[in-house]
Amino acid sequence: MAAIGADPARPYKLPRPRQIEDLSSDQLVAVIWRLAMEICVLRDRISTHEELLGGKGALSRQAIENHRPTKEEAAGRLKARAELIESIINDLS
Repeated sequence: MAAIGADPARPYKLPRPRQIEDLSSDQLVAVIWRLAMEICVLRDRISTHEELLGGKGALSRQAIENHRPTKEEAAGRLKARAELIESIINDLS
């Protein structure tokens, strides 16, 4: 097994959640709501960015589809993903 941080695709160690059978329905509903809220906010923000940039001719939908993140962007995304997953796991604990 590789050391924590040795694999660039998985640099963060996250706590292991309890088994789903051990969770209350309130905890599961809280997680579902958190994820739904995150998705709604992200969809709205992405749509706003695409409309503003597309309307100015600064960015096309094709450019968005073809974008490949830099190493720094990828690292930032991994960090944000790990923080979201950790907050969800905390809701399940």
